[in-house]
Amino acid sequence: MGASGANLFEDDASMDWLEGYRASGAGAVASALDTAAGTPVTDYLDMDQGAAARAAAEVVAVAHGAFPSGMSQDRLDLLNAHGSDVRAMESIKSRATSALDRLISENSELHEVWMDSDAQSDWVAAMNDLRRRLG
Repeated sequence: MGASGANLFEDDASMDWLEGYRASGAGAVASALDTAAGTPVTDYLDMDQGAAARAAAEVVAVAHGAFPSGMSQDRLDLLNAHGSDVRAMESIKSRATSALDRLISENSELHEVWMDSDAQSDWVAAMNDLRRRLG
């Protein structure tokens, strides 16, 4: 799985997605969220799709002023690189919440990996914090 941690900037898949987001813009957020939310629970949501949805949901939270605690200004700037475009997207917060719901459900590889890890409580806390910040 490469580098992994419960926080956003601790896993390779999220970092890869964030680099793509920086280059391509707010459309990457919509695509990641809609892909995850649109994957039926009877189908498997793979690791990269889950990581992209999680990172995109973080972008949405930050774009709406709900910052994770302890994050550096450089990292906040990366998340908010296209913040005004993200805020302008229709129903973006509800789309992020729907994607998060799918990400933490059955048949999600990322969720399964964390549920089987020694750091399960860190993952659950990170997802609960993100849900709270999405409102």
